[in-house]
This record gives sequence, structure tokens and C-alpha cells, in this order.
Amino acid sequence: MKDNVFYDVIIVGAGASGLMCALQCKRRGKSVLLLEKQPQPGRKILVSGNGRCNLTNAHVSAADYRGTPRLAEAVLQQFPFQKCLDFFHDLGVLTVEEENGRIFPRTGKSTAVAEALRLACEEAGVEIHTQSHVVKVEKKNHFRVRLESGESFSCKYCVLACGSAAYPQAGGCEDGYRLARLLGHHITPLTPALCALNVKEKAVARLQGIRAQVRLHVWPGTKQEIQSEAELLFTAYGLSGPAVLNISGPVGRALEKDPVPLAVDLLPEIENKSAFLKQRAARFADRRAKEFFTGLLHENIANLLIDFAGIRKNMPVKTWTENTWTSVARTLGAWPFTALSLRPWTEAMVAAGGVNCAEINYNTLESLCCPGLYILGELLDVDGRSGGFNLHFAWGCGFAAALAMPED
Repeated sequence: MKDNVFYDVIIVGAGASGLMCALQCKRRGKSVLLLEKQPQPGRKILVSGNGRCNLTNAHVSAADYRGTPRLAEAVLQQFPFQKCLDFFHDLGVLTVEEENGRIFPRTGKSTAVAEALRLACEEAGVEIHTQSHVVKVEKKNHFRVRLESGESFSCKYCVLACGSAAYPQAGGCEDGYRLARLLGHHITPLTPALCALNVKEKAVARLQGIRAQVRLHVWPGTKQEIQSEAELLFTAYGLSGPAVLNISGPVGRALEKDPVPLAVDLLPEIENKSAFLKQRAARFADRRAKEFFTGLLHENIANLLIDFAGIRKNMPVKTWTENTWTSVARTLGAWPFTALSLRPWTEAMVAAGGVNCAEINYNTLESLCCPGLYILGELLDVDGRSGGFNLHFAWGCGFAAALAMPED
């Protein structure tokens, strides 16, 4: 690299938002330098969606985001679902829609998305420099960007697209927050999001690896109750799966003060559990407890539920008392757990918290603290549900920022 070259735009971070912003800036005639700390661009794109890259969602809306949903809404107005889909189709990426509106590349591999973006940037003339660790950004008349190697570059507009602290094994770090602070920004507290939970109940280890479609209640029966209906995965340490990931952001913030009560509805499609159980008992009156749940619950879940409810396993259901039926119905509909902590950053897909969005222009992603600076994607205090929403927000930020930069 040549030292002290001047560019129209320097982008720090070649992830989803950085690649999108670089491509759009170059297409609008700007000279662009894209700096990436890792050996290759798009590392987090490559590991997203279990290596399949859930790149957007057909039902994306501001309601899918926490932190600062109004900023997400402003981005979505400029980069809605169809524009996102058209953009990737234009890059040559064929897509398929799966359950719950999730969009994947037709190849089933995330390389289809990451490589298409990289190739488009290179073909447009974006300079991409990997293994380039930015350690300082300062602003006088123009921005000056310094690398760990000692090299420095100058630019008219600077973009921070460094990603969050989540998933450090794919490049997640706190560099972006540090650089944003140097330029006058404040950071709201960070917690892992889209992350599994450690729970108090040790017996859950008996269910390790078992999946179930459930409705998960957080703070059940209170005014702050939230729900998540999706697949739950039982683990040796607690609870995971989409049902948990989608509520881990607010739970994580609350866990800074106290443990959080949870309740799992194992049969969310059945509203009146008591009536359903008694109808089933009328048909299978001579079955013992374990046999009674055959075809209804996974065998291991049934065994743990029987123990939890204090049922004698060899007694036929026709001998159960009203209290037993009440206990079983209550457990099926609201099996209690207590969340104690989030799993570590190495298991988090995104971060809750980040650059305070009160310091950002919602429509342009430009800093209100440092004119000419743009802050994108996971660095911001916006986190989405599981299902392609976080990647869509990242693409949208890159698109909106590039569009907002003044013409020369």
C-alpha cells in the first residue's frame, strides 16, 4: 500500500455494511479504500446462518428490531425487502425463501453472498486491503486513518463499519466502539444478543440436544411479559434455539440486575390444557404416566415432567387426583425456568447496545458529533431478531450512507 494517499471515502471494516457501502460509493463515482483487519473480507457473512447466510427476511419490519427501532425503520424505508432482493439478484445471487420468510442463497452456501459482494467491489474498482488494523482515526480538515503498521491515509468521508464484539472467532471485537469514542461518541452498555441462556435448573441437562416447538414467556404474568414462539433447544447448561435467541437481548439487559423468570409452554397450539388432558385421559384411562404422554411429548421431556409434577410413574391416569391434573396442565403450559446469565460473547451472534443512536442522523447514518463520519450496522445500538433481520439492517445501513454522501 502507498502511504498517505487521499481518498473520497475510507471504510473501516469489510463486513456486510462495509462491503455494501463501498460498492455503492464506488458506483457513485467516489474513490474508495476498504480496510479490513482480518485476512479476508466478509468473515461474519461466511459464518452466518450456520454457513448458509440468511441474508434477509420477506417480512422484515421495524418491529423486528430492539435498541433503536426508529433508526431501523428509517433504514428500511430506504432499503426495503424487495430492493434488497433485487440487489442480490442483480449481483447474480439466486435465492430461495424458506420457513418464516427467511431468504437464503439457492446454493445453500454463504460463499455465494460474500464472494458476489467481494467480486462486485473489485470489479467496480474498490481498493480492498485486508490484514489492515486501524488503530486511530482523527479529524481536522479531513480524516486521517492510521494503521497498526504505521501507514496512514486521508479522506473526505470516513465510515466505521467494524462490526460488534459478538463472535470474536470470526473477527468480532471492540475496535469500532473505541474509534467511535475517539471521535466524540458515547456507547450504550453492551451485552450479547441472539445468545443462549444459562438457567438455574440443573435437571435440564437430562434433555440435552432435544428440540421442541414452544411458546416461551419471559416475566410471565407481569406487565412486562414478552413471548417468543419458535423452536427451543435444551442444552447441558440451559436453553437455546430461536425461541431463546429472539428474547436474549432484553433478557440480557435485565440480567445485569436480577435473574429472569421464564415459562415454557410445551403445547402452544392447545389453549385449554386441562380440557385436552382430560379428553385424552378418557381415551387412555389405563395407561401409566409415561405411556400417557406417548405421541404427545418427547420421551425424555415426559419423564422429566413426570418427576417435576411429582407423579407416580406406575399409577394409571384414571387414578390421578384433580390436583395431579392441575399440576400436569400447569407444567405443560408454563414450565418454570430461571435465567441466570447469558452465554459468552463467543456464542453470541450479535450485540445489544452500541453507539448511542441519539448521536446519529437516522436518515443518513452520519454522525451528529463529527460531520463526515458515518457509523453503520452492528456498531449501532440496534439489534434484530433471528431470521435474516440483522444482515438486512447491515445492508440497508451501507446503502443509505452511500446514498447520503454529497456528490463531489
